[in-house]
Amino acid sequence: MAFYEINLAVLVLINAVLFLRQRKTSATAESDRADSAVEEASERKWEDDASQRTAFIRKYLSAYLLATAGDWLQGPHIYAIYRYDKGLEETTTAALYATGFISGAVSATFVGQLADKYGRKKACLVYCASYLACCLTMLSDNLMVLYVGRIFGGISTTLLYSAFETWMITEYHHRGLEATGLSTATIFGRQTTFNSVVAIFTGVAGELLVSYTGTRKAPFLLAGLVFILAAFWISTTWTENYGNTDDGRSKTSLSEIASAAKSMWKDKRIFALAVASSVFESMMYLFVFFWSAAITSARSIAGVEDSPPFGLIFSCFMCAMMAGSLMFTMFSSTLSIFSASYILKIAMTAASLALMTTIINYREDLVFWAFCIVELCVGLYFPSMNFLKGNIIEDGARGKVYSLIRLPLNAFVVIAHSLAEEGDHHRNNVFLTFGGGLLLAFIVVQRFIE
Repeated sequence: MAFYEINLAVLVLINAVLFLRQRKTSATAESDRADSAVEEASERKWEDDASQRTAFIRKYLSAYLLATAGDWLQGPHIYAIYRYDKGLEETTTAALYATGFISGAVSATFVGQLADKYGRKKACLVYCASYLACCLTMLSDNLMVLYVGRIFGGISTTLLYSAFETWMITEYHHRGLEATGLSTATIFGRQTTFNSVVAIFTGVAGELLVSYTGTRKAPFLLAGLVFILAAFWISTTWTENYGNTDDGRSKTSLSEIASAAKSMWKDKRIFALAVASSVFESMMYLFVFFWSAAITSARSIAGVEDSPPFGLIFSCFMCAMMAGSLMFTMFSSTLSIFSASYILKIAMTAASLALMTTIINYREDLVFWAFCIVELCVGLYFPSMNFLKGNIIEDGARGKVYSLIRLPLNAFVVIAHSLAEEGDHHRNNVFLTFGGGLLLAFIVVQRFIE
C-alpha cells in the first residue's frame, strides 16, 4: 500500500507546484488586462468588470459543482452495490449499465431540443430531479426498479453534459462578458480543476459515510440532498435562456435531429468535434468500468492476494486529472481554436498510447501509471473540448447539437457492454479498439480543425 501512498503524495506535490505556477500566470495576465483597461477606460470600470466576472463564475460553478458532486458521490459505489450488496451477476450488472447508456442515447434525441425550446435553466432543474429519483431507486432490491433508476441516470447524464454548459455559454454571450476580459477557456479550466477537487473530497466522504453507516446506500442518500441544494441554487440565482425558437414552425424530434446533423455535416469542424467527443468520452466511461478489474488482474498475476486500495487509487486518478486541467489553465489566457485543438490532439494521442501499454504489460505499477496518464489526458481533454464547442457551435442550436454529439458516444458504450464477458480478453479488446479509435479521431481533428 506504501506504493500508492507515495504516488498520491507525489501527485499532490505536482498539483501544488502547478497551482502556484498557474496562479502566477493568471496574475500576470490579469495585470496586463488591467493595465490595458486603465489606458482605455476608468479604473472603476475595470473594477466593475472584475466584479461581473467573479459573480458570473461563482453563480455558474456553484451550481455545476453541486451537480457533479452528487454524481461523484454515487460513482465509486454503483458497481459494488449491484454486485456485492444486491448479489447481481456480472452480466446483469453490465445490462444495468447498458440500460443507462441506452437511455442516454434515446434522450439525446430530444432533451437538447426541449432545452432550447423551454429553457436551459429548466433543463438543469430537471437534471436535479431526475438524478434524485435515480438515487432513491438504489434503496430498492427490485430489479425492475433498478432498471428504471438507470433510465433516470441516463437522462441525467445527457443533461449534465449538455444543459449546464449550454446555459453558461449562452449567458456569457448575452451578458457580453468577453468585453470584460473573461475567457470561456478560463471558466472551463477552473471548472475541470475544481471538479477534480470535488471528486477527491466526495470520494473520501463517500468512503467515510459507508464506513460509519455500514451501508453503501448512504452515499446515494447524501447525493440526493446535494441535488436538492443544486436545484435550490439554480432556481434562485440563475436567469433563463433559450435557443432559436422564432421560426414559427413546430418541429418534430426527428426533424430537429436532421437539422442538427445537417449543420454538423455542413461545418466539418463540428463533425470533427463529434468524432473526437464520441471516441474519447466513450473510452472514458468504459475506463471507469474496467480500471479496477485491470489493476486487480495485474495484482493477481504478480501473486498478490490482498485487494488493491481502490480509494487511494481513485484519489491518485483525480489528482492526475486535476494536474491536466491546471496545465490547460496556464495557457487559457492566450487560447485560440488552433491551440485548443492542439491540446486536444495531445490528449487523444497520449491516452491512446497509455491504453495500449496496459495490453502488453501486466505489471501493477506500470498499469497504474498508464491509467494516471489517461486521467491526466481527461483533465486536458474536457476544457479544450468545451472551449472548442463553445467557439464553434452557434448558441441557437447549441442544445440540440450537444445532445446529438452524445448519440454515438452512448451507442459505443452500449455495444461494448453488450459484449461483456468474464476475464481479461474482453477488456483488452476494448482498450485496443479505443486506442486505435483515438488515433483515428486525431486524424479527423487534424484534417478539419485548423
